[in-house]
This record gives sequence, C-alpha cells and structure tokens, in this order.
Amino acid sequence: MSNNVIWRLRRRKCIQVQRSREAREVTKMGIRLLDFNQRPPFWRRLVGVSAPIAGLTLAMAGWAASPVLEGTGPVQVELYENLPEPPQPENPGEGYNKKYAQHTADDIDLSGLKPTIRYTEPAFGFPGIPTKFSKNGLALDYSEPFVLKATIERALPAGSYQFRLRAKGASRLEIDGKVVALAKPQKPNRSSNDLLPPAVKHDGSARRPAHYPHKDAVVTVELDGAPHNFTLFAVVGGYGLTPDPAELSVSYARPGELDRLLGGDSAPLLTDEEWRTYEASVIARHRAADIERRRAIDDEVEAAWNRRHRQVREWLKTQPAVEAPQVASEKAVHNDIDRFIVAKLEDAGVEPMPLTSDLEFLRRLSLDAIGVIPTPAEISAYLADPSETRRQRAIERLLNHPGWADNWVPYWQDVLAENPGILKPDLNNTGPFRWWIHQVFSDGVPFDRMATELIEMEGSLYKGAPRAFGMASLNDAPMAAKADVISQAFLARKLSCARCHDAPFHPFKQKDLFSIAAMLEGKPLELPESSTVPIREGARKPYVQISLKPGDSIDPHWPFRNLIDEATLAEPPSNTSVPTRHLLATLIVAPRNERFTQVLANRMWKRYMGRGLVEPAHDWSQAEASHPELLKYLARQVMEGDYDPKHMARLIFSSNAYQRKPDPQASDPGNARHKLFAGPLRRRMSAEQVIDSAHLSVGKTLDCEELNLNPLGDRPLRQFLNMGVPRRAWELTALSNERDRPSLALPRAQALVDMLTTFGWRQSRQDPATDRDDGPSPMQTLMLANGAMGTRITRLSDDSVFTRLSLEDHSLEDLVREAYLRVLSRPPTEQESELFVDYLTPVYEDRKVEGAELSKVDDSNKTDTRVSWANHMDSKATLIRMEEERKVRMGDDPTKTLTSEYRERFEDALWALVNSPEFKLMP
Repeated sequence: MSNNVIWRLRRRKCIQVQRSREAREVTKMGIRLLDFNQRPPFWRRLVGVSAPIAGLTLAMAGWAASPVLEGTGPVQVELYENLPEPPQPENPGEGYNKKYAQHTADDIDLSGLKPTIRYTEPAFGFPGIPTKFSKNGLALDYSEPFVLKATIERALPAGSYQFRLRAKGASRLEIDGKVVALAKPQKPNRSSNDLLPPAVKHDGSARRPAHYPHKDAVVTVELDGAPHNFTLFAVVGGYGLTPDPAELSVSYARPGELDRLLGGDSAPLLTDEEWRTYEASVIARHRAADIERRRAIDDEVEAAWNRRHRQVREWLKTQPAVEAPQVASEKAVHNDIDRFIVAKLEDAGVEPMPLTSDLEFLRRLSLDAIGVIPTPAEISAYLADPSETRRQRAIERLLNHPGWADNWVPYWQDVLAENPGILKPDLNNTGPFRWWIHQVFSDGVPFDRMATELIEMEGSLYKGAPRAFGMASLNDAPMAAKADVISQAFLARKLSCARCHDAPFHPFKQKDLFSIAAMLEGKPLELPESSTVPIREGARKPYVQISLKPGDSIDPHWPFRNLIDEATLAEPPSNTSVPTRHLLATLIVAPRNERFTQVLANRMWKRYMGRGLVEPAHDWSQAEASHPELLKYLARQVMEGDYDPKHMARLIFSSNAYQRKPDPQASDPGNARHKLFAGPLRRRMSAEQVIDSAHLSVGKTLDCEELNLNPLGDRPLRQFLNMGVPRRAWELTALSNERDRPSLALPRAQALVDMLTTFGWRQSRQDPATDRDDGPSPMQTLMLANGAMGTRITRLSDDSVFTRLSLEDHSLEDLVREAYLRVLSRPPTEQESELFVDYLTPVYEDRKVEGAELSKVDDSNKTDTRVSWANHMDSKATLIRMEEERKVRMGDDPTKTLTSEYRERFEDALWALVNSPEFKLMP
C-alpha cells in the first residue's frame, strides 16, 4: 500500500493550493457548523419517532376508556379526533365551500368527544406527539384535523405576567375557563408565486423569535398568587395542511424577565438553545416510550405468530431431513454449511481459500451485519476476547446491534421498489414505507410476518406502514405492479413481461399477473386498454402472444398451483379486511410452499457470499441451483429458526465458507470456480456503506438538511412528503428537482445523493431490483477524492474526531495508528507508519494554536426554512439557496485550534486513507 499512499499524497498536493485558498475563505466567512444531535428530524416531530420509526402503541378497537400513558410531567395532554364540521357562517357567500372550511380558535368544541389518548409533558411545548398504532404495531393516521388539549394547574407569585401563545394554526389559551389569547388558523396554499417571508429577527433579547409561519399572541394578565387552571386548545392539521404541531407552545414572563415555557419549576426558557434542548429531550422520551408500547401492544399478535411457528416446527418433524454430506477432511468444516460446500470442492479437486485474519473478519462482519466499519472501541473489545471464541462473540454482539435494522433497509427498498417523492407524485411513486422496513428488523419481525403484512397493506399511507407499498401513482393498474414486486421478492418469478401481454421468455400469461393483482385489489379487475398491445387490421402481427383484450374481467385467482394448490397448515394471523389479500399471503408463506423459504435463504446467501446459490436471485424461471441440497437445507433452517433472519445470518456468519478470503478467480462467470464458493466473491461496499462508514470514521454526522420542500406546512402530505433529517444514508431520497430550479435545491442533501448515485444507489425505484449497477467507475474515484462530501470527510473542522485527537497528548505514532484503525480497521504496517510519521513530524510539535478553543456547533443558519414551494419563484429564494450551495462546496469551516500547516498535512494523510481501494472493498 505504501506506494499507493505516496502517489495519493503527491496527487493531494496538486489541489492543496486551491484547498488552502478555500480554507482561508471559509475561515473568513465564519460559517457556523451544524450539530444534528441538537435537531431531531422533522418527521420525528410529525409522528413522534426517530428511525426506527416507533409509535405509542394503541389498541384501535373496543376501547373501554382512552389509554393513559405513563409520564412524570405536570402538563396533562389529550388528543381528540373526529371533530364535528366547522360551523357554517351566517352569510357564507357565493364562493363558500364546506370542504375548505377551517376550525377557528373560538369554535373548538370537544363536547361529546372522548380523547383518543392521554399523556403528560413537562411543559407547554409540543414539538411532537405520540404515534397512533394499530393492534399489530403499524403506524396509523390521526383524523384531520385533530385537537391537542393541554392543561396544568399552577400557582405563580402574584403580579403582572405576559403570556405568549405561539402557534401556526388555530389555538386558544384559557385561564380558569376564560379565553385570554387566540391564534388564527393557518391557510392552505396552492401558489408558487408568493414572496419570500421576512427574515426572522430577534428583538434584542435572548428570546427565541417566532419562525414563520408561527405567530405570537401576547397578552398581559394579572395573577393573584393562587392556583389557576391553564388550558390550551390547538387544532392540528386540516384540509391542505401538514398535521404537525411544530413549535406550538405557551410561555410566560414577568416585566423585564425572559420568557419561560409554562410548566413545572424546571421548564426551559424560551431561547434558541433551551428550546432545541427541550425539543430533543421530548422527542427522545417519546421515541423510547413509543417503541416500548408498540412492542407491548404487539404481544398478542406476536403470540399468534409464535403459535404458527410451533405448528410449522411440528410439521417439519414429519418431513424428511436434509442430511449434510460426508467430507474427507473435517479441517475445513465449522458447521453443516461447510460440509455441503467442501463436498463440492472435493469433487472438483479445488482447495478452499484460507480464512481471513481476525481484523479482516471483523470488518467484513461489521459491514454485513450493521452496514458500517467497526470503531476502535469495538476493535479493542473484539481483540480482548479469547481467540477461540472471539469471532462467535463478535457475531452475537453485532446481531444484537441497533444497526442491524439500518443495514437491511436499503436492500428491501430496492427489492420492494420503495419510491417516495418529496415533490408531488410521479410515475410509480409509493408512500414511504422505509420506516416500517426498519421496524420489521428492529423489532425482530420474522420473514413470514413481514411478507404477510406487506401483502395485506394496512396502516398509514405516509407515516411509515405497509399501506404505502400499495401506492403506485399514475399507474393504470397499480396492483399489477405490486403483484410483480411481490412475485419477484418472495417467489423469484418475474412477471414484468406479462404486464401488457403474455411473457415471451417466461412461462407466464398476462392473466397470471392480473389474477394476483385482483387478489390484492380484493375484487375482479378490468384490463385497461393501456395495458394491452393494440392489434390493427393490416398492421404487422406482434411477436408477443396476446390472450387478453381490453375490458376483460380477471377474477382474483392464485395462478401458481405448481408451487402450492392450497394452504391447509399454520394459517398466519390476519390483519386485513380484504380476504383475498390474506389468502395470497397465506399461500405464499405456507410451509408447503418451499419456494418462499428457498428464495429467502438464497437472498441472504447472496447478500453475504456475493453470489446466490440460484442466479438471478429474483428470477428462477430458467435457473438451476449450484448446490441444490444446500438450498434445501437452508430453506429448512429458515423454518426451524422461526423465519428469523438473525438465525440464518448467524448460521452463515459462523461458517468457514463465509469467513474465508475472497476467491479472486470466482469473479469471472466463465471460470469453473464461479459456482463453487471456495471463498466468497470479492465485494465492494454498497453506496450506503460508503457514506455511513466514511462519516463514522471521522466522527461526523451526515450534515443534511430536512428533506422537505414544504417547511411551512401549508400543503398536504399527498403533495409534499417530509422525509425528515437523515441520520443514516438509507434515509435519503430522490430530491425531485428535475427542473433544476436553484430555489428547490437541498444542497447538502444533493452532495450526499450525488455520492450515493455514483456508487450505484437509485434515486427512482420505479421497478424492483435485486442487483445494483454498482461496478467501479472513474466517477466514483473523482467524487470521493474531490467532491463536496469527500472534502467534508477529510476537513479537520471542530466536529471532526481527528481534531479532538490532535489536541490531546498522544504520540504521533499512536495518532497514526488511530487513523488506520478508524478508517481501515487495522493498525498500519511498519512502512506505512514510518511514512505518515515522517510526513507529519515537521508540524506536529507546534500543531496547537495557543488560546483557541473548539466552537459549539450551531445549525440555526445552515438552512433557511422560509424557502419553500410556495415562494420558489421569488428571486430572493433562489439567491438564498445558491449561497447555501456555495457554502456546501466550500466545505466545513476549518478548526482554528490547529495550525494550518499541521491541519493541511493531516488532511492529506486522512485523504489518502479514505481514497485507498482498501477502504471501499470488503475484506
């Protein structure tokens, strides 16, 4: 590696002069940095969660009383749904339309209504609300609009007080039942030609100003020192609005004092810093409580699935077992997987590859299990374990790591064609069900339940539930598209070519696809004219066979009787009112349908070994298994392990077959070793793994703004999704700015999306995909070396872990070793250490700037949230976004605590490591 490092250092110096100029300009501009830990994603505020999406689990039927959630806050909160229609004005006028009528602050009437839920908060600040969940833990929508009612009985010292009601929608504040303050409803917006709202201005005090579209209603009240009842009523959402309380709050202050949120004695002041801290604490508390309650209410459904799995295991005892073959040498065997592999290798006269080193294994395992490289602390803990149990303990630790769910989401986003759009619907847009995928793996949902819930398509369309999978915008037969996705994902039967005619290269008729689509629809489907190939008299006869004509009615029907004709064993629990959907799920996940478990086993094998036992993994029409008995064995293991993906992962990770070095000859499909698995195929990091691992290596967050083109909340979710602030790369989405309007740009997100796309990520997933087009390209090298993200990764800013390490009293050799461990998961060789030490020694001793201190990261000025679709035609909005984009290109503000000479040299060294081929390749 040393020669490559020297070359990269020299290449680095070619752009160092330009980098130095950029650094000086950035320092002069004083760009403030963003601390994402202080700003939770907006969609957490919207649904009260953080990825994994989580919610307050609520039984949605047969409530004897509203659920009361535990809490210690003094503010009692209730949410009311299904409000009566707003009262009609006495003289409505010619243009009055009841559909668009809004509740005003003074017509909020909760009489006759029971609260959906009761809970407590520490103060009158409501940055988020509990998520509403079904009996099996799927996110549900509150009715729109709904009312938030908050109450506290509090005695304040006698005197004059100024109360501040801050809201963006209809709200009212009462003291002892008397209305003291009102806020007007927020108006929905259909324009794109509005003027940019005025900039937020501080009044000279430390009080946090009201950010547009919030408004303050301020009143002066005389209190007598006795306890009084303070009550807030707020309408959340409504026609054409985003159902989000945002910065709804009530605060109070005596003359000359700073506002404090109404609440207990420890309620925060209404300052920028304390509001952000309070917001983060409320969201974190909701998140933890939501996950716990979601899982608790799911216990009954989970018990039903456990009963099903016991039935499957009992049935398996009646079926002949798959015996592992005998092998000549037990040396290469760790578990039964190895017996199937080694037997084939012995027959072919091929020696298996040697095992990876301990650190190579840990890096590969970490990337495969949780999607990121190991940290130095994880490496130290791993090496501290006894050598004979080290690898197995690492497997168990990583299988129980929270990142397990994060690493699975992007795979199923591709396979299930999750395709949300943040800017109005486009062809085959789905709702965002990524958070449900994360929930599946974070909650330990088994594969058969995952498939069943996906097919039944229940829950919220926009807040993270499988119902969002059922959406396929601007598609003439959306359920036909979903039938193809399901068939490829779980049956390895590609029905795409049967969309408009009988498949010419597959044994499927168009009726096969539409009969499954009718099962998903729950009723017969009429074939649209646009889903046929027209036949005109005198024209050339189409090559394809056409067996259906426009207007034909196709009944719900299971077409694959060669896989299973009926499911008579271990019917899965149902969560749908559409019987044919449940029937379809039952047939797919039935134990007698061996294809389902074989496809899942093959998908996991391919993911970890680089090639499936059957290829292509999504289309088995003309494919044969390289190891048919191993495939049957793994499929049986899926059922014996209760369809738990961790059981399968543990089995594969523990095998010598997985732990071997990559076989360099196996990458060539024409080589006889290609299907033998003498070692795994050489793999590259996925796009998400590159992004996440690069940021983890330097201790930085993704530095991404909110994925939202409607920050003002004056448009409905069906037009403008809010995808939140990503913390992992899978949370990014297509930015939907094909018109290249600067005012609609999200510059920091664009830098990450550009990098993801370069490494094979798809911005638009109109169709399912098991394999990505992620082969090496010059653009990948250029983007990582010179792109905005690459610049930010190597910049020693105040939030870089290497800045902090450089300020500590380490030997230079230890610092170089730490850099190698963080980036490449191994210590440097003697030659590499010597090279880096020699390069940094001249500037190391005098690296610290006397008196300079690390600055506190602040996100308040990185994104101007006034810019939205409503005003994107305003030239001021364009100028704002163009300036933000320029700052992104400049990169983070370099730290002032280290000399420029040392900082630039260390950035050179870090740049060389991040851009080495070793960083991007799986061991």
